[in-house]
Amino acid sequence: MAPVPVEQNDFGFVRSYEVEINPERPSTGGWQVTEFRFGERGRAGLAIRVTPDGGKAWVASFALEPRGLLCGVYACPNPGQLMVLTGDDALLMTASDPAATKTLPIHPTIAVTRPQGTNLLVVGSFTDALAIDGGGVLWVTDRLFRDDLELVGGAPGKILVRGTLYEGPEEPKLLELDPATGRVVGR
Repeated sequence: MAPVPVEQNDFGFVRSYEVEINPERPSTGGWQVTEFRFGERGRAGLAIRVTPDGGKAWVASFALEPRGLLCGVYACPNPGQLMVLTGDDALLMTASDPAATKTLPIHPTIAVTRPQGTNLLVVGSFTDALAIDGGGVLWVTDRLFRDDLELVGGAPGKILVRGTLYEGPEEPKLLELDPATGRVVGR
């Protein structure tokens, strides 16, 4: 698989690791560090080299499905974690223990943001949203929309999403989510 450009954003979170996107493979052929592989099939590929502060570097390869979906590497509220979006999957990784990687329950990935005034990273699919805080997954919504979910900027401390509801007219509706629970608190 050929590497493709992917988004990288720290969203203002502090990191306790360095990450290199699509590092050049050594001329010797091997990475000379521990290697991990995620995903079996994809239209493209991504490799990252992660060096935790005070730890040993490692490399991970990912199968990507970028067509219309979001692929990237993002810092998280926990300085030792990073999230990789492959289009199909969201993977939460610990820089000091990549073997403990968790596939998050949100598919496919179309949006990611840090809502203003929060210490959360929010990921969206076409119908659902998921929030990560310093401890990992804080909440996952249950089918907010029939389709077209967008993460919308709002006032500090607010999480706003827009999409097509199951009932009513086809035009998108704006919902406010409780940052602590992910429950709808305003329409």
